[in-house]
Amino acid sequence: MHTKYLKIYGFIAAIILSSCGGGGDDSPVEPEVFAPTASTLSLPANDEVCLTGTTINDTQASVAFTWQGATNANGYNVVVKNLTTEQINTFTATAETTTITLTKGEPYSWYVVSTSNTTTETAESDVWKFYLAGDGIVNYAPFMAEAISPEIGETVSASNNKITLHWHGADVDNDIKDYEVFLATTSPPATSIGTTTDAFLESSVSSGTVYYWQVVTTDQENNSSNSQIFEFKVN
Repeated sequence: MHTKYLKIYGFIAAIILSSCGGGGDDSPVEPEVFAPTASTLSLPANDEVCLTGTTINDTQASVAFTWQGATNANGYNVVVKNLTTEQINTFTATAETTTITLTKGEPYSWYVVSTSNTTTETAESDVWKFYLAGDGIVNYAPFMAEAISPEIGETVSASNNKITLHWHGADVDNDIKDYEVFLATTSPPATSIGTTTDAFLESSVSSGTVYYWQVVTTDQENNSSNSQIFEFKVN
């Protein structure tokens, strides 16, 4: 009798296991998607004059942009900004190089955005600056100074009602003479708070106030450049 029941139970268990397919899951496995990494820029070199452009005419030259390939990237967007006119153009590339036509004798910034066919995530490289060599130009104006601190839009705390403004300046001729700093509660700031050969300057500020500041960089040939207008708030 026990043997009969065991056979019945075994038959039922076999049917259950067969109908369940052994507990397997036939759902397809989604492949893992990886975001692209940031590229490392190569040429044109940072804070230098680009002398390798190929002349097209009196005012234009073609410039080869190169960078190191990024992991998980299928393509790249090269973003080039004319620092004088502030015009921005984006160029697509599938390899780690592209040639772009630019105006001679102008300062530019550029960076590369890594893209992928499998994700909307992107990665941006560092931003580099260069001057495209101009016919007959022997001295180039300084690059526009860049704010280090306070950062643009940052809220800061003053020490004894004072803060220190820091910035980065560069010149392809390495002949920066000085920086003049303007600071005010209105934009553009019209009040000069001093001239310095350093890339920092202390200033008095008031709590609960929004300030605007700008740096004018001048070289030994009296060429100058105005930075963009930076903004910060004091607690």
